[in-house]
Amino acid sequence: MNVELNAVQQEQRAVIETNLELVKQATNGQADPEHDQLFEQMADVAHELHMSLEPRPKHHQYMIENSGMQPEEAGFYRSIHAVEDLLAYLDNTDANNDPEDQTMGNSFEMQIYSRRWGHNDPYTLIRNEEGWRVSYMTYDWQSGKDALEVLIPSLRHDSIVYPYNLGDVMMDIWNQAAEDGLSHEEVQGMLNDVAEWINATEKTYPTFVR
Repeated sequence: MNVELNAVQQEQRAVIETNLELVKQATNGQADPEHDQLFEQMADVAHELHMSLEPRPKHHQYMIENSGMQPEEAGFYRSIHAVEDLLAYLDNTDANNDPEDQTMGNSFEMQIYSRRWGHNDPYTLIRNEEGWRVSYMTYDWQSGKDALEVLIPSLRHDSIVYPYNLGDVMMDIWNQAAEDGLSHEEVQGMLNDVAEWINATEKTYPTFVR
């Protein structure tokens, strides 16, 4: 459903759309000589339009978090993406709905290879609000979104080497699952890739190292 605008709001939208087009030309090396002035006017008018609407326009949670501001704050629309999302909302009030988190509480598995034992072992990971609950043999602990509090000691227990930025990747998977509403299969596929990455690191570790 689109937003019905009155005459003043329609004029504001027209100003926003015109200025946005001129401002975006800067990315193609065709910046308008009055770029800064156009940008500021675009941001100010977008804020005015936002504040004049009831209910207030909705924005993606990641957009709010990245800006460090609420949409009602004057500086929020000093962002091309925020302005684009405002226009999208005017055309469809569901445009900026955040995807539903589909995998909270789901259980996943990673098959991790050990040179020490010469085979794969299953690591079970449950994705929850705190991060990941990881279980492997006697290890069954809660960890943060990077999963390192449990993965590191369990991997080291079997002398398994792992990529140094493993935690960053695990956190990225958790965040993508939340922000993009990934399916169980998509998250499991990512964890399969992580397992293959760990296994490749483990299998290529120099054999002469004691």
